[in-house]
Amino acid sequence: MVGGGIVGCAIAREVLRRFPDKRVAVLEKESEVAGHQTGHNSGVIHAGIYYEPGSVMAATCVRGAELMYAFCDAAGVPYSRAGKLIVATSAAEDAVVEALVARARANGVPGVELLSGEQVRAREPAVVATSALWSPNTGIADYGAVTRALAEEVTGSGRGDVKVQWEVRGARRLADGRVELAGGEKGQGGPAKTVTARHVITAGGLQADRVARLFGGAVEPRVVAFRGTYYQMKPEHAGIVHTNVYPVPSGGGIPVGVHFTPTVNERRSHATIVGPGACIAFAREGYRTTALSALDVAEYVLNGALWRFVAANPRLTVEELRKDFDKAAFMRDAQKLVPSVTPDMVDASFTGVMAQVFQRDGTAAKDYILERKALGGTTLCVRSAPSPAATASLAVAEHIVNVAAEDFGWK
Repeated sequence: MVGGGIVGCAIAREVLRRFPDKRVAVLEKESEVAGHQTGHNSGVIHAGIYYEPGSVMAATCVRGAELMYAFCDAAGVPYSRAGKLIVATSAAEDAVVEALVARARANGVPGVELLSGEQVRAREPAVVATSALWSPNTGIADYGAVTRALAEEVTGSGRGDVKVQWEVRGARRLADGRVELAGGEKGQGGPAKTVTARHVITAGGLQADRVARLFGGAVEPRVVAFRGTYYQMKPEHAGIVHTNVYPVPSGGGIPVGVHFTPTVNERRSHATIVGPGACIAFAREGYRTTALSALDVAEYVLNGALWRFVAANPRLTVEELRKDFDKAAFMRDAQKLVPSVTPDMVDASFTGVMAQVFQRDGTAAKDYILERKALGGTTLCVRSAPSPAATASLAVAEHIVNVAAEDFGWK
């Protein structure tokens, strides 16, 4: 297994649970699991509202939320069923909320209600809305803690290992049909490391396309990184809301929209975070506004799908860039939901970077993307697993292991 994020560790666990004759090694280039996307996000357990009915994304989100709550209970990972309001602030947005309610019900999301503006104010007095979708099954967790618990289950099985500081740099198929993976410690010239395996599954997150190409995968689709900045309500203002408060989805098909989220995160404790934006990052792992990678920018230049997205969404692109640099512009988005929030009520919090894949027409991929039977049929590559992949990770793992069993002839 290449990749020690929540999806990679969930897949490793699922293989061990389903196939008692197998051994699994998880290779992670950072010094800990969940070092990138998994450990730097809102921590929301999504209920399955937004996604195309009938898609793998929709089905695995609804099932994944159920599995995630059960796993947190079993593993002792803190969580909260805080619920979620998706807020309309105009008549046009009321229609969007009504459509989301219908979609959520089509996806089998439990307990969804359509609330009036008065009902929203009764629930959350600081929120101003004309209507809202209420989702009681939406929650919050710490996905870094979840992933560490998954990794402990893998190593505790006696048949699994999690190898950190193990960056995969090459792969070849041996004469006996096995795969030899070559690598080393990130940023270091040595020592050289090798692992051999009968089969490989990759879930490289921000590096998913490059990892796949090491195993003979296609050039497309390419990953585009989006940086999301978060602020945090100062302790005396943390109770400004008590549930997740989201805007209606904006155009473009990427997770854009500043929202309010209560947290149960080990690093941020019980707080309320505000964010994120969704600005194109000029480095795959560019957590700072000034981060710049010549290689990543060159790949953007060659990415026709990205340019078609920008051409179709020029205003969105410019606005997100502006919010990344301008706190006042960022807070104006927050004030659309909670007018009483002001810039002096928040402190800087953290930044996450999200991997996004665009289809050839410039639209964001609407479902997970797998590349099957790479490197002579030995390898299955997860090419795109955006939100709600953390929520859905345990159900996504079931789906991917089903595909692997079919491809690799596992009994």
